[in-house]
Amino acid sequence: MSFTNLAPQPPLYPAEAEDYARAALALSAAAVQRCERIADIQYGDTAAHKLDVYPSRKQAGQPSPILVFAHGGAWTNGYKEWVALMAPALVAAGITFVSISYRLAPDFKWQALLDDCHAALSWVVRNIHEYGADPARIAVGGHSAGGHLMTLAALSAQGLHRHGIPASSIVACLPLCAPLDIRYPERTPGSGEERTHQNLLDDVAEAESASPVCRVDQDTPPMLLAYAREDLPRIIKGNQTMEAELRRLGRPVETMVLAGDHFAPAIAAGQADSPWMKRLIQIMQG
Repeated sequence: MSFTNLAPQPPLYPAEAEDYARAALALSAAAVQRCERIADIQYGDTAAHKLDVYPSRKQAGQPSPILVFAHGGAWTNGYKEWVALMAPALVAAGITFVSISYRLAPDFKWQALLDDCHAALSWVVRNIHEYGADPARIAVGGHSAGGHLMTLAALSAQGLHRHGIPASSIVACLPLCAPLDIRYPERTPGSGEERTHQNLLDDVAEAESASPVCRVDQDTPPMLLAYAREDLPRIIKGNQTMEAELRRLGRPVETMVLAGDHFAPAIAAGQADSPWMKRLIQIMQG
C-alpha cells in the first residue's frame, strides 16, 4: 500500500530530512502489509489527534506491553506513518505498538504539543485493553522532536495526573536522537537552535520548562538514551547532559551511540536485529 491521504506540509528542515521522509514512508508502506493495523483512531478533537494501533501477535491470554511512539519532524512536520516501519519487529516480539500524531508548530507551541501527547497516552490507558495490551506497562518514545515531546510527557507529573495517567504505568522512556535540552544559550541567526525557539516557544524564558533534562527527579522512569555518532551537536550534548543528571540522581539509565547521522537510527529501527531495536525489545520483554 501507499499512504495517499497525508495532508500537505511545508518543506522539511533540514533539507536532508526529505530523503529520510521518503525512505521512511516507503519502508512503512511495506511494513504495514506484514502486521495488523487499526488506523486513524481519534483521541482528540482535531484531524491531528489520531493514532494507529498495531496489536501484538503473541498474546496467548497474556496482555502485552505497549510502546507509544511519536514521529519527528522538528516539531513543524511529520506523520505518524513515518514510524510504521518499526511495527513488524515489535508485534512479532509480543509488543503492541501505538504511533501518534500531534498538532504542529509554529501554529501550536510546546504546551499544546505536550498536551496532545498526554491526551494520546490517556486514550491508551483507557482503551488499549481492548487490543489485548496491558495499560500498566507502557513505554514511551519518539524520534527527534517526537522523542523530546514523549520524554517531556513522561516527566510531567502534573500533566500525567491531569489526564488520568498513573505515573506507575510509564515503565520506560526510550527517546531516539532526541533534543533533551533546548535551553540553547547560543542561538546564531538561522541556526537550528534559533529555529527551535522561534517555532516552539512563546518566550525564551520557557526553554527550561520545555527541556526534559530540567524535569528529571527521583520518580523518573528507567531511560534508554540513544543518539547517532554523527548526530547534531546539540542533540549529543543534550543526551550527555541528561545521562549525567540521571546518574547524579541515581536513576536507571543506559546510553547507546548508534551508527550514522541523525536519521540513520530511525531508518534502522525497522530492522529487528538493529542494535537499538534489539535492546528496546529486551527492555520491554523484561
